[in-house]
Amino acid sequence: MREFKKIAVVGSGTMGHGIAQTFASFGFETVVIDVKAEALETAKKLVAANVRVMLEASFITEAQAENTQKFLSYSDSYEAATAADLVIEAVPEVKEIKASVFENLDKICRPDTVFASTTSAMNIFSVVKVSHPERVIITHFNNPSHIVPLVEIVCGKHTSPDLAADIRALVVSIGKSPAVMNKYVPGFIVNRMTAALLREASYMVEKGWVTMEDVDTAFSCNQGLKAPFEGPLELMDYIGWDIAYRVGKLLYPFLNSKWTPSRLAKKMIKENKLGIKSGKGFKDYTGKERAELQALRNTGVIKIINVTREIKADKEEYLNK
Repeated sequence: MREFKKIAVVGSGTMGHGIAQTFASFGFETVVIDVKAEALETAKKLVAANVRVMLEASFITEAQAENTQKFLSYSDSYEAATAADLVIEAVPEVKEIKASVFENLDKICRPDTVFASTTSAMNIFSVVKVSHPERVIITHFNNPSHIVPLVEIVCGKHTSPDLAADIRALVVSIGKSPAVMNKYVPGFIVNRMTAALLREASYMVEKGWVTMEDVDTAFSCNQGLKAPFEGPLELMDYIGWDIAYRVGKLLYPFLNSKWTPSRLAKKMIKENKLGIKSGKGFKDYTGKERAELQALRNTGVIKIINVTREIKADKEEYLNK
């Protein structure tokens, strides 16, 4: 089993600072690297705010908060990754930027240093050129990375099978829930399922069959209630796979199967209803602070995670009797 002691995260933005915070909170010596000094200062403030919110919600312990302070450092030089056992790239989804990051890392890191990318969609294995491709893997942390448990682990054609197992164990050790894809496919797991759900939801609204409000009501008051502790496949265990098969035969021919983005999304963009960042989306956020909206959402996610852990533990205890 490969041992990871020192972690480097390249990129301190939306995902990077939260990933680094998580590793540090579990006692890993962690450094966040960003060539922009102002980005590092922002990251420090974000981490401090994250820790405060998570402590208030009892999502982390005082010891974990202290670990974050003790084990997390910041640097504007790639040289800070020289001694790392694992380097996680969390820079913008631009091929040239990612390729440059890995090229620089390959020059200064040990031959056995593991290179991971937290890309949400890009085929990093066709972009990255390093001397030992068997040590390259995708670890897609989900936003917000310091709260959401899921980490999608995606293997490339040359990724060592042992590495996938080692990364899975590492992810578990920092309180995350891994989901492994044995090969790269566009969208991984989550984005493929999200895109399929959004396509059908948008299609029903476009057809005038239902309002946006009622689509969300139908989801959140049924599937959404069970989704935190019961995925779509386990759900079929309770509905019955025979019923699922018969319903599928009747329903699948009538589902939307277009290969183009929804007209509803185009309409929302045209009207500048982009969501909380523009002040309006499906709902009206006029006069509301984006940071406060995000904080309320994060607090809600934390509460759901805490309850979900209890439900899952009860189910597992019963199944293992």
